[in-house]
Amino acid sequence: MLPRFRSTTTQSANSGYGGCSRAKPYIFGPVPSRRLGLSLGVDLMPHKTCSLDCVYCECGRTTHLTVSPEEYVPLAPVKEELAAFLSTSPELDHITFSGAGEPTLHRGIGEMTDFIKSNFPQYKLALLTNATLLGREDVRNRLLAIDVVIASVDAAGDEAFRRVNRPHPALVLDDIEAGLVSFRKAFKNSLWVEVFLVPGGNSSREELTGIREMLGRIRPDRVQVNTLDRPGAESWVVPMEKEDLERAASFLQTAELISSPDVGQIRGTGDELAGRVLAAVQRRPLTLEDISRMLGIETTEAFDQLQKMIRDKALKRLEMPRGIFYLPKRG
Repeated sequence: MLPRFRSTTTQSANSGYGGCSRAKPYIFGPVPSRRLGLSLGVDLMPHKTCSLDCVYCECGRTTHLTVSPEEYVPLAPVKEELAAFLSTSPELDHITFSGAGEPTLHRGIGEMTDFIKSNFPQYKLALLTNATLLGREDVRNRLLAIDVVIASVDAAGDEAFRRVNRPHPALVLDDIEAGLVSFRKAFKNSLWVEVFLVPGGNSSREELTGIREMLGRIRPDRVQVNTLDRPGAESWVVPMEKEDLERAASFLQTAELISSPDVGQIRGTGDELAGRVLAAVQRRPLTLEDISRMLGIETTEAFDQLQKMIRDKALKRLEMPRGIFYLPKRG
């Protein structure tokens, strides 16, 4: 089960980057999403407040493990920030509830959905969720107006669930599956399932067989297979080899591999560029190529921007098999 994946234009009194007038603004991007095209992220959760502590999470370890829906951030400033950005009529493929925590933990996600649908109906809404709260009818009902829900299914057995997802003690895998089945019956829009494979964690044939059987009961519209692409929460987690990933996708029958995006981006300048970069890497590490696509600028210009932010001690670099990733420098 996967917890996933804010930007402003007001100059900060505490930062040289105009995109970061709050410590954690509520929208981020637009960013190039491998599944959703050009996506504007909406983050309703404090950093790493989640029901799981997945070993592969690109946002790091969970610091607040919970299954209690609350109003974790007030909705009024989220609406204000979002409306200010969308009033410029940006070209977007989706507005996506995501970030460094589990979005369905915010009990106001239905209200935010209604706000966007009422005021900006031209945009499609997406949600990235670890599906752990879908056993609750009130949570399921809050999500029914969203256009695309991408839920994670990483385990069919309790051992793999504990090893890979490190769930809150109150969570039961059978209940999560039952919640997904119930949601599928009520949800009239697109339900996708992502299976994130960790070698030595949930990649055995026995586990994949169980996942395939689960998918048959859930009956999603699409199944996507993924593996580590960015730094995970634990250093022992490594990517699955491409050939093994392809075999796993074939074994799951209807599954597809997640491919890289090829989308145009919205350009900004100066502090606005830096603010967009910082807001985005706070949610997930990005490569130079990711940032170039996100900003709509040449890689040389993006590199100069990143080097300036490193000199200003806003970013740091981390080398991974896919290349060098840029992350916020904390502390």
